[in-house]
Amino acid sequence: MRDSPISKITKWREVPAGLAAGTALLFVLAGCQAFEPPGGPVVAEVDAPSPVAALQRINERGLQCWFRSGDRDFRNYAMVPELDTRTGQPRILIVRRGNQQGLPELVITAGGDPVRITTFGPLAGESLSARINADILAWSAGRPSCS
Repeated sequence: MRDSPISKITKWREVPAGLAAGTALLFVLAGCQAFEPPGGPVVAEVDAPSPVAALQRINERGLQCWFRSGDRDFRNYAMVPELDTRTGQPRILIVRRGNQQGLPELVITAGGDPVRITTFGPLAGESLSARINADILAWSAGRPSCS
């Protein structure tokens, strides 16, 4: 029986041992890599009856999980909810602790139907934003626990 050109290329015995070992090592190392959620700004639709309800979930969980728990990642920050919709779009501000009148480090807004969560600000460009994004999305989906 005659071998096709493709079968000749893909026969394992024809692959050099060093190449096979190197490829196997790459797969093993790739399997050891931990997945890190992406950072940066978030724009996501969430299942909530209203923008205020979505932000209330985030505010409650954020206060408990990030601030009241003594989490080291958030010790230099404070959360300022601005959920009164008479003054504009509801939002939550993450500001430097002790400078609550200063510019926010992160803004979390919600609006529209369906409700869309959006984040922006300097903190969205830092490594902590991956964790913030994961928490916001999980809490918006109804997960009650901390990360």
